Amino acid sequence: MAERSKSRLTKSKQSFAEVQARSDSDALLASIVASSDDAILSKTLDGIITSWNAGAERLYGYSEPEVIGNSIMMLVPPERASEIRLILKKIRNGERVVHYKSFRVAKDGHRVEVSITVSPVRDSGGNVVGASTIAREIVEVERVRWALEETASRAHALFQAAAQAIFIVDASGTIAMANPATEAMFGYAADELVGKSIEMLVPDHLRSGHKDKRKGYFASPQTRPMGLGLELQGRRKDGTEFYAEISLSSMQSSQGTLGVAFVTDISKRRSDEQAIRRQREDLRALAGKLMSAEENERRRIARNLHDDLSQTLAHLAIDLGRLASDPAAAEIVKDLRPLQLRATQAAEAVRRISHELHPSVLDDIGLEAALEQYCEDFQLRTGIKTTFAGRNVPEGLKPEVASGIYHITQESLRNVAKHSKADRVSVEAEFADGLLRVTVKDQGIGLEPAGADARRGIGIIGMRERAHIINASLSIDSKAGQGTRVTVAVPLAEVSPDQIRMA
Repeated sequence: MAERSKSRLTKSKQSFAEVQARSDSDALLASIVASSDDAILSKTLDGIITSWNAGAERLYGYSEPEVIGNSIMMLVPPERASEIRLILKKIRNGERVVHYKSFRVAKDGHRVEVSITVSPVRDSGGNVVGASTIAREIVEVERVRWALEETASRAHALFQAAAQAIFIVDASGTIAMANPATEAMFGYAADELVGKSIEMLVPDHLRSGHKDKRKGYFASPQTRPMGLGLELQGRRKDGTEFYAEISLSSMQSSQGTLGVAFVTDISKRRSDEQAIRRQREDLRALAGKLMSAEENERRRIARNLHDDLSQTLAHLAIDLGRLASDPAAAEIVKDLRPLQLRATQAAEAVRRISHELHPSVLDDIGLEAALEQYCEDFQLRTGIKTTFAGRNVPEGLKPEVASGIYHITQESLRNVAKHSKADRVSVEAEFADGLLRVTVKDQGIGLEPAGADARRGIGIIGMRERAHIINASLSIDSKAGQGTRVTVAVPLAEVSPDQIRMA
């Protein structure tokens, strides 16, 4: 009996101790809540406020009696009412809402930016019966921290999602970070590269040079954007090599200066560019052959016109003149003289056409004489005063060079007649410093900005192609109201003194 009494007394003491401990714990928690700088409040699952600490009063301006029994909606801006319903729904499901950024309205009407954590409140049976809220004002420091975290998160997302391979490398060439795109480009997973030398991604024959360039870059870091014409090469895990374009920038960290490399595989682009370049070269070669064939045909037709048809017409004019002088033909003289004149005019027309197709003087006595003669004929035909000056023009030029320059000059003068509205034009041909330069200059209206399309006309294209065939440069300088200057310059590797006839 005594033992039972003793046992009941022991249990009674333990129960009292537990109650006392809980009471002390509740008092401690209440003290913590009351003294917290954070706004701490509780509410029912319907949003009715049931507790309110001093931190909440400081943050929102309401005293405890003013809010107890009222809806939490008194603190919520109208446009954010839906978020309260969503938060309470999560709480009913036993979920927490952690560090949710939002706005609340204080007693004086101003808006407070807050970070809110809401947790479910459970009864002794574990049932959710309400919610506790801890709210903290986001001051400038917090706002900066949030912004930094958001920026870092966005930067990391971009780093992970970028289509370019991105490497972060220290001054020793060790890879500190690599993004997922490196695997598609180089065949290595990102974790295979971290801690390894960047030179493992460089072809063997370029590694020593790459080390020197890397050291030079870290000695003076600067941003180097894409598209600077640097054709570099990379090496894949399987040993294959590819052409790459790399942009560089630097960043400071606790480990010192780090280099950031953005790598783009340009193998396909380079292959396409080479194919286009080959096609362009093939087209130019074909154009050159066509122009050469055209020039040979011009020469053949011009010679036939001059040697056959022109001579035949000249003889016919002579025969008609002799017949008209015969006394026995006195009755038909008045009919023969017009025929003689027409035959003479036809012979002159054939000579002129022959000369325009290919002047025999170009083959017989050279480029300078052919240009001078064409200038004289141009002035007679157009009425535009045309002056020619030649200085040290070599004789015995290659036929394709002489023909190319002649036809470029011819086309330039035709453009003067058609477009410039000039009343004078000058043509200068000079050999100096290994260059034979011919310049056609007028004082006409020039090319208007809208007339720039004329530079891409068939005549200009033909001039450029002729210049390309003979390895010459062609420039067309024109300003509205100030005339046009066309210059063709061809390098002549070897010209002996005997080839130059001093002016």
